[in-house]
Amino acid sequence: MRILLTSPDTTLQNQLHQDLSRQNFVVDVATDGEEAWELIQAFMYDAVLLELLLPKLDGIAFCSRLRDVGNPVIVLLMLEPSDAETCIEGLDSGADTCLVKPIRIPELLAHLRALARRSLRRASPLLTWGPMSLNPASGQITCCGQILKVNRKEYQILELFLKHPRQMFSRDKIGDRLWTLDDELPTDATINSHIRSIRRKLEQAGINNLIQTHYGRGYCLDPVYNIETQSAKGLSDPPKEMLDSMAANIWQELMVANARLHGEIEHRKHIEARLRRSEMMLRNAQRMAHVGCWEFDVETRETYWTEELFLIHGLDPNLPAPKPEEVSALIHPDDLPLHEEAIRIPALQRKAFEVNLRIIRANDGEIRHINARGGPVFDRSGRAIKLTGTTFDVTRWLRYPVK
Repeated sequence: MRILLTSPDTTLQNQLHQDLSRQNFVVDVATDGEEAWELIQAFMYDAVLLELLLPKLDGIAFCSRLRDVGNPVIVLLMLEPSDAETCIEGLDSGADTCLVKPIRIPELLAHLRALARRSLRRASPLLTWGPMSLNPASGQITCCGQILKVNRKEYQILELFLKHPRQMFSRDKIGDRLWTLDDELPTDATINSHIRSIRRKLEQAGINNLIQTHYGRGYCLDPVYNIETQSAKGLSDPPKEMLDSMAANIWQELMVANARLHGEIEHRKHIEARLRRSEMMLRNAQRMAHVGCWEFDVETRETYWTEELFLIHGLDPNLPAPKPEEVSALIHPDDLPLHEEAIRIPALQRKAFEVNLRIIRANDGEIRHINARGGPVFDRSGRAIKLTGTTFDVTRWLRYPVK
């Protein structure tokens, strides 16, 4: 069982981490609500143990956000004695239970067992596959009626397989699920060593090949021991509790995927909002400075103008940008030779350019003075892929020079 412990109190963190780890739990630690939210979107947890008062995102808001995205993970809220009345608000926001500090480990474990039994994901208290059973309440594994003596990590591996009996687990997935964020990720040799040890103990109990190796993919439980397969051969149907647990596992996976998708959508919305703000600031800056920008794609021959560049030339920004061969109609007739020599020819030769010349605004016929500069953009191979530049309306500075 993997638990996300969230508390800014390092003393409480260390004590609970130590006590829960002794009970074969995999425990990750976060110090504030936002950090916990990022972790729960990246990893699958069976339970979240968090304080009511947290920096950045408090426990109430965290629970509400969890339930808003449909994540059914078990949530235990830890309260100070003076905040006991807040328990009602915590439960209404989505917490499954509240614990008043100081936290007593036997009480915490009892709450976890009770909530696990009531949870859809734990409709059956026993995790069973063929002749092997794991009892989460007692932390005991039996095989063919014998108690299987395993170490802490072996227990966690078997629990992972039995919770998801039809899933393939690569070594990387096993490491992500069963090693905490503070631990160094295990090597392939470490995972192989644990699997070999489990197989040896299962063989001593009378079971061969319960864990299969699929080279290049990972490990999974042998479907030969699947009760459904046995049922198809004429044996009894699988118990309803097991089917409920299977359906609940699928539901949990879907909810976690939904939570991650929701988080990704929110992240993209945040990025889009920042881009819109940046575009607005750029537009305002260009308008104040009377500077427009343009870009020409050499391969597609598509031209892009910013809004201010349209306005400098007296054009409607909702219309397509003029093509390079159409730009000459915007230039003052007396300055067309200058435009040809100083802009068009260097641009065709993929050289940088800069020139001052006059334009005639399309909407009112007013003559404006501009500074035009630009040049090529090259890819890594040195090939010119774009031409880009700026147009600076300097009319005001020429009419009213700064003294």
